[in-house]
Amino acid sequence: MNVQAKVTVKGQVTIPVKVRELLGVKDGGPVVFHTEGETVTLVSAKKPTLTELLAGFDPARHRHAPEERGWDDAPVGREKL
Repeated sequence: MNVQAKVTVKGQVTIPVKVRELLGVKDGGPVVFHTEGETVTLVSAKKPTLTELLAGFDPARHRHAPEERGWDDAPVGREKL
C-alpha cells in the first residue's frame, strides 16, 4: 500500500487511518522511524509481549548459584557516599 501525506510547517505528518489500523497504532501510541539512506520505514513501537521478551532466554544458562558466577565478591546493600 502506498499512501501519500504532507509535511506541515512544524514538520509533522498525519498517519492515515488505514496505515494506523494496519500497524495497530492507537491515538497517542508510539511509532518508530527506521531510516536507511533516503528510505524511511514506519513501524509500531508497541511494548513486547512476555513471550517476545522471553524468546531469547535460556534457562540452562541462568541456573547456577551466584557464587558459581563470581558474584560472591559483589557488594551487598548500598554503600554510603
